[in-house]
Amino acid sequence: MPSVVFDGGGGPVGAVIEVLARAGIVLSPPEPLHRTRFDTFDGRLHAAGLRLEARTTATASGSGHALMVIGNDGPPARLFLSAPMESSRSRPLSLASLPAGPLRARLQRTAGDRAVLAQAALHSVRSSGTATDDDGIPQAIVHLDTDLATGPVSPRSLGDRSRSLARDPLPAWTVEVEELPGRAAAAHRLQEDLTAALRTEQGGPPGRMAGDALERAAVAIGLDRAGWRGPRRPALERDEPSLIGVRKVLRSFADALDANWDGAADHLDDEFLHGLRISVRQTRSLLAQSRGIVPKEVRSAQREAFRWLGTVTSPARDLDVYVAGWPRLTSLLDDAQARALEPVLAHLAGQQAVARTEVAVALRSRTARHLRADWRAWLDLPDGEVAGGRHAAWPLGRAIGDRIMAAQQQLLVDGRTVDDASPAGQLHELRKDGKRLRYLLEGFGHLGGRKRSKAMIGHLKALQDNLGAHQDAEVQAERLRRALHELVENEEPGATTVAAGEQLIADLERRQAEERADFHDRFAAYDRKKARQTLEDLVERMSR
Repeated sequence: MPSVVFDGGGGPVGAVIEVLARAGIVLSPPEPLHRTRFDTFDGRLHAAGLRLEARTTATASGSGHALMVIGNDGPPARLFLSAPMESSRSRPLSLASLPAGPLRARLQRTAGDRAVLAQAALHSVRSSGTATDDDGIPQAIVHLDTDLATGPVSPRSLGDRSRSLARDPLPAWTVEVEELPGRAAAAHRLQEDLTAALRTEQGGPPGRMAGDALERAAVAIGLDRAGWRGPRRPALERDEPSLIGVRKVLRSFADALDANWDGAADHLDDEFLHGLRISVRQTRSLLAQSRGIVPKEVRSAQREAFRWLGTVTSPARDLDVYVAGWPRLTSLLDDAQARALEPVLAHLAGQQAVARTEVAVALRSRTARHLRADWRAWLDLPDGEVAGGRHAAWPLGRAIGDRIMAAQQQLLVDGRTVDDASPAGQLHELRKDGKRLRYLLEGFGHLGGRKRSKAMIGHLKALQDNLGAHQDAEVQAERLRRALHELVENEEPGATTVAAGEQLIADLERRQAEERADFHDRFAAYDRKKARQTLEDLVERMSR
């Protein structure tokens, strides 16, 4: 059901009431209304054309609570509640607590593994009425909201704050015309009547937007309703000084770090910590590649600081992946074996809870506060106040192009030395080589042509997928061995648990062997002449 909301600005509401009265619309007595908009951090409901809204209405007989899913494909779905849905800075909306049914299933399917967070709240006093035709058939619904005020929202819900909409103060009132199914013409006529009346009253065309008063409140607080879509790619020039270009990219990584920080500390969902760790790895990698560009003292201090941050967050992320992937991990076992391993899963979940607490403590520590403050202080310095290394004034394309070719050469040399006798650690180091090259390509590769950059990242990803699956199988098998050993020491598991664990370890070792057998074909596909030429052409263009 499409709606249009008119912005009352600073004008009086009388003209609107007159138009509604002439249309035969009788407004209900005003009632306080509280509305909260929910979505995932990355805007999954918005992307699916949905909006999740909680409403609380105060009446003389008490309060009414409802959860509404509003979409573009039909009337809102309402779920009436006995109490308001609870959501706070540290606790997302619990979809699992909703009654089972199509509404909950639709929301869970759309939100997936992401937490559903309060994003915008609106308090108002609402009067509503219905426009009917001569036969009394409803044609449109009108809502008049006065005394509008936004409520508190968590900053982490705002998505990509660097791309949020411009803040715009709330008007004194809004009037919303809600179109009913099959009655579009009547709603449009009423909207035009309101437009004409408000134009006369306000001396100009009224503000209007698709949506309703809650969407207007989202605009007022600067909410980017599309959600977090990753750090903004900075505008780079091939011939700008390398220090300026590198700092731009480092700032984009810092934006991602900041955007995910609070959600990772509160562990609202697994993806916040994942996003934070990606930005940490990207920052560490670029600092390592910035010798001679970033000042030595800054580079040294920040590499150490981000090494600490990577270390303290690693165990929790590893366990998040392990526990979340448990159903897939045990999918090759029969049902009895999977059930026998439930004590192992419970043991790992206990370690996960401890690791998450350690992350929360670390991210809220004085060390972490100083890390972020010091890093931002340097990133935010004017370019003219930053003294770089000996290559700081080199053209960005040339400086980074050299580093891309060096990373490529290291990857090729290391990959060509892998044979059937090479230890697993050698493939792990090769995976690190691939990450260094990929981060450079993702940050700067478009300077050599977006098509070439995308092609190279695709080639590299195919190789990295193989190396990642090989290492994952090894790490998972080792963690399972350790968990079984810890349980045996405490005399907890039975023989069936140990046997099922040994079977799963054998399955993981088989997966690792299969990935190892595929490595040479994967690397050969990457090391072919055409792929190497694509990268050389990319770097040549970057360096012009």
